[in-house]
Amino acid sequence: MMSNQILLSGRPTRDAAADSPAQARAEKVSPGRHTGWLALLPALAALTVGYQGAADRQMWNNEYATWHAAVLGTADLRHLLSNTDLVHVSYLMIVRGWIQLVGDEPLAMRLPSLAAMAIAAAATTLIGRRLAGAGPGLVAGLIFVLIPSVSRYAQEARSYALVTMAATVATLLLLRALEKPVRGRWVLYLLAVALMGWLHFVSFLVLAAHLLMMLRGTVDRDDNRRYQWFGYVGGAGLLVLPLLTVASGQSASISWIKADLDAVLRFPGDLFLSTRGMAAVVGLGAIGALVAWRTGNRMLPALLTWALLPPIFAYVTFDVLHLFLPRYVLFTLPAWAILAAIGVCSVARLLPRSTSAWSWLLPAMLVLPGLAYLVLPDHRVVRASPVVGQPDYQGAIDAMRRGMQPGDGLAYNDVFGKLSDLAREAVDYEMRNDVKPRDVFLAVTSVDRGSYSASECEDKDSAACLRDTDRIWLISTTYSSDPLEGLPPQRAGLLRRFEVIQDDQFEGVRLVLLSRKD
Repeated sequence: MMSNQILLSGRPTRDAAADSPAQARAEKVSPGRHTGWLALLPALAALTVGYQGAADRQMWNNEYATWHAAVLGTADLRHLLSNTDLVHVSYLMIVRGWIQLVGDEPLAMRLPSLAAMAIAAAATTLIGRRLAGAGPGLVAGLIFVLIPSVSRYAQEARSYALVTMAATVATLLLLRALEKPVRGRWVLYLLAVALMGWLHFVSFLVLAAHLLMMLRGTVDRDDNRRYQWFGYVGGAGLLVLPLLTVASGQSASISWIKADLDAVLRFPGDLFLSTRGMAAVVGLGAIGALVAWRTGNRMLPALLTWALLPPIFAYVTFDVLHLFLPRYVLFTLPAWAILAAIGVCSVARLLPRSTSAWSWLLPAMLVLPGLAYLVLPDHRVVRASPVVGQPDYQGAIDAMRRGMQPGDGLAYNDVFGKLSDLAREAVDYEMRNDVKPRDVFLAVTSVDRGSYSASECEDKDSAACLRDTDRIWLISTTYSSDPLEGLPPQRAGLLRRFEVIQDDQFEGVRLVLLSRKD
């Protein structure tokens, strides 16, 4: 069995005398005995930071979609997935079971993501420990926790935190399997890779980094570990292939994603959800990459591939795959955190007695609080309620609930939601335990359509759909001062015969109570 030192350097220790000083320093990298418990600190930090505000921010677009799908009956869910979102089937099944256990309050639905980010923080620490030592590993885990997008998606009932966890844990399991290539470790790696693919296909891009780790961590072309890696990755691919084959036909559902110049320029800041934090972490990561190169750390190409390949691939394949969205490559953040940690701890080389096992502590104690202070305003932004740029549907619905009377109707002019029918999903969720007003212009429900969107009456049938309803609550997200702007002509004409008796403005949404004139 080859030691961890050989895994990093790719060179047997008997050749150490012939190595350069830089190479010799690289071979001294060791995770240290009995330091694995350090991973608990970033995990607890991730839970603490991620929990702050997790129950306070109202649900938004993607989370409403998660809830809508997760509470469907089996036949209705199958109908929905036959049309869209099959790529999220694994996550939806997890949330489906979770809701049955703990309920569907926002905090309850977000707990799996919170736990996943805590595990990802621990795994980042353990990977850094193997690749750069116990100190840099701990710093990597803490840098990961401080990134605003980490806590943002730890508070979201979507799959992105779980994808990050799966990619990070799979990377850790690969390093463990290369260190001790027994069947049990390879099987765990296979399962983690399969989970990665089942949660989101784009995470398979981390396998390019795994390939480099395997090649750099083995000395001989005939090393049995190479054959094992290809075999177990192939097995994981076979497990995911059926889902990939079927879901590839639903790519039109994400055709709204853009990759124009503005999207490219915003991408790095949106990935970190902090332009300042991104600049700091990437800057430290560049220093870390330079240090790793100068000291001969053989895993540097793998870390750079992990950090850079997914967004580059998403951009160059945009016209076909439409994957150029920052949250789709959230799983690259652990690589950036590890590179940044190497950069932070490399400052110790400039200090006296830099060979001390604790020489990394002083620069870490200076940089980590500075980074925390730098990104604190962005942490406040990502906890804003409603989510920045989203309508305050919850506020409007609460106001409607307080003023409702029996026989009231409900209508929508949801310019913001467009095809995704956000206002209806918001009403369905926020009033899931209440008697809702009649949806006066509803023709076919989203459940019956196997979609996230309902269909409404034809404009010519608006009067028949309205019937004799005397009071109508209108939820409007039009940008016009006229809440009826954008409605079909006949429907708008019918509603203009009503008198406005209440008009409340909320963030991005307007609640208007219309009463039939005598």
